[in-house]
Amino acid sequence: MKYHVQACFNQFICTGAECEDTCCKGWCIPIDKKSYQRYLRVKGAFGRRLFRGIEHKKRCFRMRGSVCAFLNRAGFCDIYKELGRKGMCKSCREYPRHREDYGQLQEVMLSLSCPEAARLILSDETQGMWKEKERMVIAEEQRSKEGDEPETDLVEDLEELRQTMVCLIKDRSIEWRQRLAMMLALAHDFQRHWNKIQKAGYPYSEQRRRQWAKRLSQRYLSRTAAGRFARRIERIRTGEREREIRIAAWMRLMREMEPVLNDWKEQWDRICSSLYHQRSIKEYQAFCQQFERASADLEQDWENLAIYFVNTYMLGAVYDEDVYGKAKLVVFGSSIIREWSLFRYAVKGRIDRAELVGTAYRYSREVENSDQNLEFLEEQLKKNPLFGLNEMLKVVV
Repeated sequence: MKYHVQACFNQFICTGAECEDTCCKGWCIPIDKKSYQRYLRVKGAFGRRLFRGIEHKKRCFRMRGSVCAFLNRAGFCDIYKELGRKGMCKSCREYPRHREDYGQLQEVMLSLSCPEAARLILSDETQGMWKEKERMVIAEEQRSKEGDEPETDLVEDLEELRQTMVCLIKDRSIEWRQRLAMMLALAHDFQRHWNKIQKAGYPYSEQRRRQWAKRLSQRYLSRTAAGRFARRIERIRTGEREREIRIAAWMRLMREMEPVLNDWKEQWDRICSSLYHQRSIKEYQAFCQQFERASADLEQDWENLAIYFVNTYMLGAVYDEDVYGKAKLVVFGSSIIREWSLFRYAVKGRIDRAELVGTAYRYSREVENSDQNLEFLEEQLKKNPLFGLNEMLKVVV
């Protein structure tokens, strides 16, 4: 068994009452079965309060307005105060840490939806590096997983592809938008070939897939790749007016999601009105250029954001075989957060890491912390004509 641990993972310390947007508000917190049974055994006055503070049919904590019923006025958790850390449910005890299981590989990382974790992710000097560890798995545990494990060779192919994407994102000799475009095209090329060999039923398809993954990595990381790609996309490049219309359509799609944050739909109405209705195309373009100059010092932060999405999503293709869809999520998330930050720049007159952290963790809470919204977005990326390859490249480049 191999483990990857995010390099900045152990730097996380919950800021508790000092957090500007506590995870104890805004959503119902689910209670795992083991914790729920333990709470039912708690005696005395606090046991009675625990019983009243749980929605037993949904097995989650009740809300007091928009916050958890156990968050006190000082900003601390009364369950932690009464029962200690071990008395907290699994969600509260582990968040924002989460684990992804890919069979013989498990990865542990922080979630972008926590403000303090988002700060660590965006300021990470290692830029998404993993610390690798190994652990022996006892025979019984290994046998219990047999038949459910993803194909090991596929995980390795996806790891190589993911590393190539990270290299592209970090290559500052290439303009930022083109880096995202090349990453998207890389995933598209891999997916097309993978689908072809699966459909045709070629013998030794795993070896063919591996050879193709290596060939693509070499092609996209070659010295001449950026120049070739720039010439390739020149023929689909559109005017700024069409790009503005397309990115506005992406932004309006966010409004259709099930609200997790307060005033979600109203907020997106304000964003779209400010960016796309109250400004002419020339004003919008000039404002974008002004924003790019103002955010020039945040280049590594933008890279870290895209790398976070790549590290979070790409290996998930071992389960649904949709590498291209995962790359679309990376491009979409990075682009939406950039436009949202553009709006914040319009409001505040500045763009710094604190503003970027604010938009990044709010996006993650709305999308990544809601299975319903993530499924909605994945479905849109798969079927909506706005998200064909050329259509997305017209926005990105």
